[in-house]
Amino acid sequence: MNAEATVLRWPGRLGVLARLAPAYLVHLTLRPFRRDLADAPVPADARRSARHSAAALDAWFGQVLGTYARLAEIRLCRESGALAMRYVRLAAALNKEFEHRLATGQPLDFAGLCAAPIVATRVAQWRCFAVTHTAAPDVVDFLSSDDVTDDYERYVAVTTRDGFAADPKLQMESIRLDSGGYLARLVRLVGQFNSRSTPAELLQQFHDLGIAAKLTDELTDLATDHAEGRYNLLLALLGQEPGELAAVLPRLNESLPMPLAWWRESAPLTFTRFTALYGEYHSRLQSPDLRSACDATMLRALRGPKHQRRGPNQHVSEPPREAWR
Repeated sequence: MNAEATVLRWPGRLGVLARLAPAYLVHLTLRPFRRDLADAPVPADARRSARHSAAALDAWFGQVLGTYARLAEIRLCRESGALAMRYVRLAAALNKEFEHRLATGQPLDFAGLCAAPIVATRVAQWRCFAVTHTAAPDVVDFLSSDDVTDDYERYVAVTTRDGFAADPKLQMESIRLDSGGYLARLVRLVGQFNSRSTPAELLQQFHDLGIAAKLTDELTDLATDHAEGRYNLLLALLGQEPGELAAVLPRLNESLPMPLAWWRESAPLTFTRFTALYGEYHSRLQSPDLRSACDATMLRALRGPKHQRRGPNQHVSEPPREAWR
């Protein structure tokens, strides 16, 4: 599947926006997934942006949960969205702490990772909410399960390989383990939270959606990842095309726009490889609702990498701070 077939055009974008807009407004105003959650203080000049980002994130996960409920033919309890958001925040904290430790040569043992202050806070929020609404140990103590620790050990084995940051194959393997596993585990936990098991074939669909969504994030977050010293699949792909890398780096460093049309003209080999990967996982999604959720992630990437406008970049060598959202 080529780039033109996977990147939305008008009026396709209008359809995706129309489906997301009502949910976005609900999450912007009522914040149903974030009730009783204490957010980190937000600088005054960034509050509107932070509120928008949180609402867009919650609307997308609401779409994912609604799709899961339809495909699994179950009715989710009202607290499922709040559970999902606590999972998202916990996973983000784990990821930030892991990247910091990997970059600074610190121990990567899972117990130590979970004991880090930013992670321990999220674990406590998860457990406090989960035990209030379910007695299922597979939900409350999911971090202690063998499949979580096994997946983590495989992820460590991949990300600590020599040359990982510059190797697209290794980075894709990490995305399959991390982002694919992340979304599949979320819907499985939501199913268990609602006293239902989820068939393996349905978990695989959400696994593939997680990979496709992460690929769009790699494009959207390219400028930030470059500035913060984080690994990124697009940077690894560009490393195999020195001429295209030379065209990209000045635009990243100078915060110049890099829309998709620019990529097609100035970095065509990298762009073709990248969109082929995205197209592969997009084409695996069997449900129109899943494809719509996937298309919604691409909306963020249509203008290319998003440059940081507010606040300093947080380099991966610095201890992670609590996220605003």
